[in-house]
Amino acid sequence: MVCAELAAAFPAAVFALLLVLGVAQHAITATRAEEAARLAARSAARGDSRAESISLARRAAPAASVEISGEGERVRVHVVLPARGATAWLVPSGRFFASAVAAIEEAPGEKP
Repeated sequence: MVCAELAAAFPAAVFALLLVLGVAQHAITATRAEEAARLAARSAARGDSRAESISLARRAAPAASVEISGEGERVRVHVVLPARGATAWLVPSGRFFASAVAAIEEAPGEKP
């Protein structure tokens, strides 16, 4: 009798484990997108070149699409990262979006 209960419960346990692993994978991917946006915004605000800022973002999230725009005294970065893996269907759009804004820093010695 115990074998019958185990045989019935085992697929449910495997499904639950796969679901938890998929959610963890999505959390990691979302965090990578946010980190990429933050790094690129900080880099651009420091005055680094656009290429350097995008390179930093792509180190944090290699498959990311990165857009940098300036808005007066602020820099805005948008990052789009595709959902991957066996549970990518759990993300309705199939992509993770993140953005970050940073105030442009003045170089030492500059007056406001």
